[in-house]
Amino acid sequence: MPMTVRLNDSEQEEIRKKAVEINKLLIQKGLQPVRDSELVHIILEQSISYTEVTASGKIKVRTPEE
Repeated sequence: MPMTVRLNDSEQEEIRKKAVEINKLLIQKGLQPVRDSELVHIILEQSISYTEVTASGKIKVRTPEE
């Protein structure tokens, strides 16, 4: 089910910065860089199972150790 998600300007900038950081490391290792949209998919895939609602009703992504 295709879906469109709109990111605000600050979210877009944070993703861009993280992609630049990650891509520098990937290139140093001789690996292919990832596009910003690919990074968003990777982040979602790895974090969805850690997303929960706290007792106060706040949505939180917990760390694997929690």
